[in-house]
Amino acid sequence: MLRSLVGSEMCIRDRWRTAHNPPDPALLDAADQLGLLVWDENHRNGQDIEMETLILRDRNHPCVVIWSLCNEVLCNTNDTVTDAKRLKAIPKQLDPLGQRPVSANNNGLNGNDTVLDLQGFDYATSSYDSWHSRAPSIAAISSETSSAVSDRGEYDNNATAGHVSGYDTNAPAWGQTAEVAWKAIMDRSFMSGGFTWTGWDYKGEPTPYAYPDINSHFGILDIAGFEKDRAHWYRAWWIRSSPELHVLPHWNWTPDTCVAPACTIDEHNTMLIDVWAFSNADHVELLLPNGSSLGSQIMQNYSHTEWKAVPFSPGNLTAIATTAGKVVAVQTVTTTGPAASLRASVKDGVGTPLAATEREVALIQVEIVDAAGSVVPTASNRVSFAVSGPGSLIGTANGDPASLTPDKSATREGFHGRVLGVLLPTAGAGGVIEVVVTAEGLASSTIRIPVSLDCGELML
Repeated sequence: MLRSLVGSEMCIRDRWRTAHNPPDPALLDAADQLGLLVWDENHRNGQDIEMETLILRDRNHPCVVIWSLCNEVLCNTNDTVTDAKRLKAIPKQLDPLGQRPVSANNNGLNGNDTVLDLQGFDYATSSYDSWHSRAPSIAAISSETSSAVSDRGEYDNNATAGHVSGYDTNAPAWGQTAEVAWKAIMDRSFMSGGFTWTGWDYKGEPTPYAYPDINSHFGILDIAGFEKDRAHWYRAWWIRSSPELHVLPHWNWTPDTCVAPACTIDEHNTMLIDVWAFSNADHVELLLPNGSSLGSQIMQNYSHTEWKAVPFSPGNLTAIATTAGKVVAVQTVTTTGPAASLRASVKDGVGTPLAATEREVALIQVEIVDAAGSVVPTASNRVSFAVSGPGSLIGTANGDPASLTPDKSATREGFHGRVLGVLLPTAGAGGVIEVVVTAEGLASSTIRIPVSLDCGELML
């Protein structure tokens, strides 16, 4: 669990709300080591035994900084306020030295007479100022916000295919894009922070679509753990100390893939692409493949830069970010060649090292690349995993919310050039796991993962 959080920490930043149940203890162990702050959430208001169990189990975890009574409709009882008062007393009694505030994700429990130590504002950014004015001395946090929807590598909304554009332009009626939702938080000093719905895509709730989608589009990361474009907006504005620059979309357009509004074709049969950049620099300049500049734009706080109807030609589309007149970041989006080979690697270090215990997994990232080694962003080749040695393949994923391939299938189609495999080592068996990934017409890739004996596990 620890290593699986390391790769996402740059997007999660520093806090995690465990909605809408008590979390796996392994998550809290990992958060303790990484320094992540946890909002620890009880399931339902009025259920005293649930709250007592949560506090007694988790009170010695330093990562826990907020106790939560409940979420939204799970807060509603026949006597919501009385039940909330009784539940609030439980952490005060069982965790008297923790001094952790008690909150809830429920707008009805807020106000000047709230039973909460920390008001949890659930979406509704336009109400922040009025809610603060009625209880200016009571701390507030955005306990749930945004619900922006997008898919990795997609740049138009297609209900039939079940995909949502990767530009930060889509959100359900109750939510807002990442930019809009978080600007409301970061522009207000009385807001102590917030929690985005959600860090990862998850099974179910396929808003704004239905079948063939089988999982959500809300995540900053897709269900395979790969970053969506939106992840770079969060990195830019949550980690101001490090220069960030990310250009979207890809630069592999053809008339067949050119779909409005991201791509249109003019009367001269030139494809015109809307280009965005996420950055925390002062300015971003965009250079066409022929070297000509489309000009430098000011990067407004918590926003992005955008160039409409950029004429497509194959080659290198380059963005240059500057701060105080100095170049701080450069990113080039390249038109790739056709898929030529596979490249397997351990994702985010999850699996190096790997112990011979069922408490560990290894994540194998497979990239579909061209002859130059660049990931082909439109590739969807079917990738097969073959595993030998002291371990087994227990699942695959690609991040496509509309993929109907079974989770345990050893063969899965690529989604915008990437596939993930999950390996489980054989308990008590050291050695080397060998993974060979193949796809028809492409050069294969092999990766070997050493497995060490976990003496602590064997002694149990």
